[in-house]
Amino acid sequence: MKTKLFLFSLFVYLSNINLTTAQETIGLLGYNQNTVSDGYTLFSPLTNSFVYLIDNCGNLINEWTFNGTPRSVPYLLENGTVLRSGSQGLEIRDWDNTLLWSYNLTTELGLRQHHDIEPMPNGNILAIIREFISETDQINAGKNPSLIDDELKSEKIIEFQPIGTNDIQIIWEWRFFDHIIQDYDSSKENYGVVIDHPELVDFNYSDYNMLHSDWIHMNSVDYSPDLDQIIMSSKSLGEIYIIDHSTTTAEAATHSGGNYNMGGDFLWRWGNPEVYRQGTVSDRKLFEQHDPKWIASSYTNAGKISVFNNDVGSTQTHSSINIIDIEPTVSGYEILNNKFKPEDFFWSWDGDVLDETVYQPTRSGVIALPNGNMLFCESSIGRLTEINADGEIAWIYRNPSGQTIFNQFATDEETTSNSLFRAEKYPTDYPGLIGKDLTPGLIIENINSNSDSCNESLSILENKENNKLKIVSNPVKNQTIAFSNSLEFYSIDIYDISGKTIIKDITTKSNSISLPSMNTGLYFLKLTSNLKKKSQVLKFLIL
Repeated sequence: MKTKLFLFSLFVYLSNINLTTAQETIGLLGYNQNTVSDGYTLFSPLTNSFVYLIDNCGNLINEWTFNGTPRSVPYLLENGTVLRSGSQGLEIRDWDNTLLWSYNLTTELGLRQHHDIEPMPNGNILAIIREFISETDQINAGKNPSLIDDELKSEKIIEFQPIGTNDIQIIWEWRFFDHIIQDYDSSKENYGVVIDHPELVDFNYSDYNMLHSDWIHMNSVDYSPDLDQIIMSSKSLGEIYIIDHSTTTAEAATHSGGNYNMGGDFLWRWGNPEVYRQGTVSDRKLFEQHDPKWIASSYTNAGKISVFNNDVGSTQTHSSINIIDIEPTVSGYEILNNKFKPEDFFWSWDGDVLDETVYQPTRSGVIALPNGNMLFCESSIGRLTEINADGEIAWIYRNPSGQTIFNQFATDEETTSNSLFRAEKYPTDYPGLIGKDLTPGLIIENINSNSDSCNESLSILENKENNKLKIVSNPVKNQTIAFSNSLEFYSIDIYDISGKTIIKDITTKSNSISLPSMNTGLYFLKLTSNLKKKSQVLKFLIL
């Protein structure tokens, strides 16, 4: 089936920079060089073992081959390695695809890793683990027998440290089952007044279509190093939760301890206040949601939470992209009229892409970008779309890789295996990219006129800005770096070999820059176009 033409206006900025699409059905389908966020997108098709890093024109920057198919999104770590969870376990590979570490939680420890993982700044990894609660144990925890349809698929989160090349050490653990309350059976220890305990989950909450054996179904986890908190998503309950990570494992199983003296209880919850008896179905905001996470501290809307709301209003008609504004306090999070704030979303978008309403009943996700844009994934069709704060489309890309590599006019029938779990996009100054060869390669599919047009636009910009600069004196002498051409179109950042920023945002109209006194060694210099269209990294040596 041929995709409808997606027509946009032609913008002129130094040269012809297009927001356009041709009749291609995979690969780059649309772009606007004026509004797309500069960076590189990382994704892994669900039906093969590849991980791809592409630029905004769809050019392949790097690729990796992992063992097995993925269970979640891959992550580019700050040291330039790639972490991925798959059907054959977790693996870390370096930029050159060398396997550095692997571990299978199932075969080694009998733990079933479920959906998401989260790399932490200290090198540890958070993982959602599915555990099973027998019918007897459910009864002993006060479950109404009429709501039991099988053993309960509960969830926990573990934090572990990779050790050597094939081992781990579990550092911390939190269990959902330790934080339930019920008012059905007064003989049980967790019996209480549900409405008085919003920090706990009503074990007997039910809605009309709930499958009680999959009563929780956690699908994502994220960590805030600034707050030392974890956010997670319960698809079945329609809620997202924040817990305190500062607890010990023992404290995380109780209701006290940690920075907020609440143990592992919920500091904040949002999306479905009916679960803690503070509203009706009309108050519900989240439906089958995925991928809540904090927006990075240096980005537009820093500290807020982005989330992909899969089935808005439980109508099975459309999904939405949302931002939630929350304000942590010294004692936790504020409650207004017995409900956790805020009352509504800070920002929302629902709409069409290529004349198709965005609706994804399963998987999918969204990530906020530095300039305020949002990149979301429609999992089942393997499509990634970037929109700006006004809801205008800046970039569209559809995964061309499944059980085969599709050609540019692949039909819907052919692309049934091109699904993605999610994707990540990294800005050009991300530490994991420093010092790496980011020379654009070929596109993944056989041909794409949109990629050709995009590359031509960038070539024009490169010529306008003398983009192919070279350092003419290397090693550097007299603390001065001389270049082959003028630098007036650029800002310059300098990093040491570990990726640490040494100098940031140097600007000049000449063809040289002066450095402060620096230690001998190898450094990386990143030149970024003032128009935010292209970057290049150069090495230099100080003796």
